[in-house]
Amino acid sequence: MGQKLKINEIYRKASEAVVGRQIEIKSILTAMDAGKHILLEGPPGTSKSTLLRTIARQAGISFFIVEGNIDLTPSKLVGHFNPAKVMADNYQPKYFEKGPLTRAMEEGGILYIEEFNRMPADVSNVLISPMEEAEISIPRYGTVKAVRPFTVIAAQNPYDDVGTVRVSRAFMDRICLIKMNYQSEEEEQDIVRVRTGSDDAELVKLAVKMVRQTRDHPDIKLGASIRAGIDLVDLFVGMQRLTDQPEQNFLTSAWMSMSNKIWLKEMASKSADEIIEDLWNSLEDKGNICFGNKEGRIAEAMAEQEIEDQDSDEALKAKKKKTIAM
Repeated sequence: MGQKLKINEIYRKASEAVVGRQIEIKSILTAMDAGKHILLEGPPGTSKSTLLRTIARQAGISFFIVEGNIDLTPSKLVGHFNPAKVMADNYQPKYFEKGPLTRAMEEGGILYIEEFNRMPADVSNVLISPMEEAEISIPRYGTVKAVRPFTVIAAQNPYDDVGTVRVSRAFMDRICLIKMNYQSEEEEQDIVRVRTGSDDAELVKLAVKMVRQTRDHPDIKLGASIRAGIDLVDLFVGMQRLTDQPEQNFLTSAWMSMSNKIWLKEMASKSADEIIEDLWNSLEDKGNICFGNKEGRIAEAMAEQEIEDQDSDEALKAKKKKTIAM
């Protein structure tokens, strides 16, 4: 039961709505159409949730998102009976408040679990039966059978080893792995351009370059995602409206947008702000940072030149008058 995915149409529409990621879109749709479940593995800010929301929207199916953490319990995932109504009228199916897993199964939607490797093992074990048998038995409620294209999609950051738990072999044996790394420099520029609405190619190029350099720095364990580039451009444009000081405003915007988005190694010799300033100083093409208010700067320069010309003319006239008087 359920609907058959029109994967060719969904693939086309999703590819038009998202910058790049054609391989990942194709992989996700193929797995869903085959009734497989998925683990997305990649650093933060690699458009995992954006991509899945787009696919769900284009497919016309429900999308449920759960944040994996130590506070997540089986009842929060599956659902629970309303205590007050049970006390008043005993256990009845109508008093069961469905959790995201139950709703996703009944509606044939996507259950997306962020930070999957942060949630307790007893919670992840609840997923085994829905993934393997496409059904789950809930005491006093009954058996819920999954409607196609019900899919469990978990996500984890392979670089995060603090507060995480080891994913069970039973779960890993029932999923297909899709790795989502950072996109190309050109694609990241397109993302920043689209998200900020900026038509300043030099500004976008420089912001993306700064972000990408954090991923290769020897003192940084995990570099900034493209979200930092988006924030950098937005902040810089706002600062330029207040004061036309491009170099100072760019560095300040870089500190604000990137310092909290990079993870330093334990033995790092410098602070995040110092590293960002070093990256800024090392940029060879930052001389092009007259962006953001080009027209204003040209007009200002012309006005200053006109004032200087007027002063020169007045000085020349005064000198002539003085010569005639003598």
